[in-house]
Amino acid sequence: MKEAKVLWIDFLANGARLHIEEKRTEYIDKAKKAGFTHIVVDAKIPYGYVTYKSKLAPHAGDWERFSCWRGLDYVAVMLEEIKKQGLKAILKADIFAEGRIGTPALPQLQDDWQVIYLGEEEDGRPVFTKAEDWTENAVFVNPVMPDVRQYELSIIRELGENYEFDAFILDRCRYPNVKADYSPLSRREFEKYSSHSIKNWPYDVAEGGPFFKKWLAWRASVISSFIKEAKAEVKKAGSSRDFGVYVGSWYPEFFQEGVNWGSREFNPGYDWMDSDYSTTGYAEELDFIMTGCYCFHVTKQEASAAGLREWQSVEGAIEISKAAVMNKPAYLPSLFLKDYEGEEQQFQKALEMCAKNGESLMIFDSIYLEQYGWWDLLKEHNLSRGGSL
Repeated sequence: MKEAKVLWIDFLANGARLHIEEKRTEYIDKAKKAGFTHIVVDAKIPYGYVTYKSKLAPHAGDWERFSCWRGLDYVAVMLEEIKKQGLKAILKADIFAEGRIGTPALPQLQDDWQVIYLGEEEDGRPVFTKAEDWTENAVFVNPVMPDVRQYELSIIRELGENYEFDAFILDRCRYPNVKADYSPLSRREFEKYSSHSIKNWPYDVAEGGPFFKKWLAWRASVISSFIKEAKAEVKKAGSSRDFGVYVGSWYPEFFQEGVNWGSREFNPGYDWMDSDYSTTGYAEELDFIMTGCYCFHVTKQEASAAGLREWQSVEGAIEISKAAVMNKPAYLPSLFLKDYEGEEQQFQKALEMCAKNGESLMIFDSIYLEQYGWWDLLKEHNLSRGGSL
């Protein structure tokens, strides 16, 4: 997916207005005129709901917030409008996030699916907490559990068999953070992987423990193996369809989410890595990757002056991302527009930095183009100068 200009249209932010046909037409028309070549269409949102007519998962219209979509197919109508206007469609599915704290439990969210978080009492004793009782808004499920994996793959399969699209992207294909998952299943699977019986659970695998680095490599291997399975499902339904992921650009810290989105050949030797970690890289499995360069500071110099690390700038985030994937998949730096609210010039600098480093990018999210009145700014920037896929 080279020379692609991608607009992400988040269902949570835009869904309530896009059930009106005129609004959908207007949105896609604005995107086309601004120079975008691809549109991301939410098929499965972070809280387990889907936006299409599924035989497997609950519909977003069942959530009162999006009751206007009850009985309707968001994916179908968005694909129709995108095709009509000559753009390309990327279907998106959120993986491993299957519920939302404060809403009724979803049908497929079984108790034993949920990740178990590790906390600590004041006296140092470990506390194990189910996802629905934790502080994370989204209820994550355990990526190593076979039933969970098969469920997520079945959603991808259902979409692949029933809709025509150009590419498929996974989001939240990860653990929620380094504090999960500490379930008995994860303990058993790690012991198989490491060929060690863990006596002092969970401390032997927690940060500072003798098996912490091995634990990080195992978690990354769990996600990498799922990526291969998901890719197979996408390609089975259409070998010409591109397959990719959306991840954070902060590679030096992304081990916390259990993800090694770099190349298997990339081994920067961070102190949390063991000798096996680089083998868990999955960049070679991808046709494209989007990394969120969520930074107000554009240049490395700006970040350093603010007391931040270089990769906490757009320039540095792009640099570490390109180094990690080693040109295996097509690379799209991705900007979060809310970072630049009220700072139009800084946003323009960020666009220029992306253009300097390649001819592709992703903008998140369309709602901010509306709120900030920046559609015309993109036209002036000549977003389309790099061509299209």
